[in-house]
Amino acid sequence: MKTELAKPALMAASVAWVVAVGALGYASGSTSFPVWTAVAALSLVPPAVMVRLCRVPSPSMSETIREVLR
Repeated sequence: MKTELAKPALMAASVAWVVAVGALGYASGSTSFPVWTAVAALSLVPPAVMVRLCRVPSPSMSETIREVLR
C-alpha cells in the first residue's frame, strides 16, 4: 500500500465506524442520556485507539528515491 493512501484509509474507516454506531444507536430508539453516552463512547473510543496505535508506515526507499527525482 502506498504510504499516502494509508492515513486517508484510516480516517475513512474511523468515520464509517462512528456513523455506523450512531445509526445503530438511533435505530435502537433509546432516548435516555446514559444510553446515548454509552453509544458515544462506543463510537469514539475504538477509532481513537486505532488512530493512536496504527501508525502510518514510513515511505519505502523506492518511494523516497522517486520523490527526490521529481
